[in-house]
Amino acid sequence: MKGNVKENTLAGLRQGDLRRSGVKAYFTVEASLVMPIVIGSIVFIMGFLLFWYNRCLMEQDLSMLTVKGSQVNIDDPERFLGELRDWQRDNFSEKYYGWAREGITYSRERNVIRLNEKGKMILGDRIWKAEVTGSALRMNAASFLRTCRRTSIALEDKK
Repeated sequence: MKGNVKENTLAGLRQGDLRRSGVKAYFTVEASLVMPIVIGSIVFIMGFLLFWYNRCLMEQDLSMLTVKGSQVNIDDPERFLGELRDWQRDNFSEKYYGWAREGITYSRERNVIRLNEKGKMILGDRIWKAEVTGSALRMNAASFLRTCRRTSIALEDKK
């Protein structure tokens, strides 16, 4: 069968025909080097954008919780955090993708409340972490009205 042409062929073509047709193997070698870099870059960019989406979402949710917390009149820190966690669970729980939230910490100095939340995303063998802090002035309606009244009286006295 040495005389058979198909014995030394690739897909039915003789080896000499491949060289004459203009097909070169350089494209295959270049693609095998470039494609993993391109695919890896796309995967990295998608992971990075997912991380920033979750971080911005966490910042927005914590800002709304801070405003909500400034309106709640509960002095007990445990009960206050429980109320915020319940409100957070009911309103913000289904928007995060691949994100683990580590919980909210709460501090209060006079009439200013501060909420802090941490989160992390595991992407491959890396852990990306983010931390968000929000603060708001806590004021009840009666003290707000008194402050407004005092301010208006002070402004009228200056006239």
